[in-house]
Amino acid sequence: MNNRDNINFQTPEWVCNLMISLIPSDCLSILEPTSGNGNLVWALRKYRHFCIVAPKDFWKDSGVYYKTKWHWDCVIMNPPFSPSLLGYKFLFACMAKTNNIIALMPWWAIINSQFRTKQIVDWGLKEIYHLPRNAFPGARIQTCILVMQKGYLGFPILHLCDHWSEQEKRKNG
Repeated sequence: MNNRDNINFQTPEWVCNLMISLIPSDCLSILEPTSGNGNLVWALRKYRHFCIVAPKDFWKDSGVYYKTKWHWDCVIMNPPFSPSLLGYKFLFACMAKTNNIIALMPWWAIINSQFRTKQIVDWGLKEIYHLPRNAFPGARIQTCILVMQKGYLGFPILHLCDHWSEQEKRKNG
């Protein structure tokens, strides 16, 4: 393992804002299973009055989050990208916990395996937001936001976020 594998890339504010804007309006309870430093959680608190659950350790907190049958209106997350299968593990575990997922993922999460791509699309991949290369300064992994709605059967819509990110950066100065 090299030192880059241990780098922790936090979700930039403009990406948090974009992800939160994608939460369906009828969602009140939110699970953030990968809260890290809490950038998404802090951004969620600035917007609507969500009931937010953000465990320190989704897998170990007494199994309360991972093993229960609790259901959330939406899951929003930026799971770890390394090791690569850990991000999938979070995504697939959360599919059983909600009908709506907003997930910041590396592009290879949807292009690296036909089997996993089919699982994601079949569950309900509604939209893909392509993030600009500089979304995470210093990172070499190209990222996207997957907007998933359980049972969605249409074709996923691709959005290019270069324009949105520049607008947001100018607005937030």
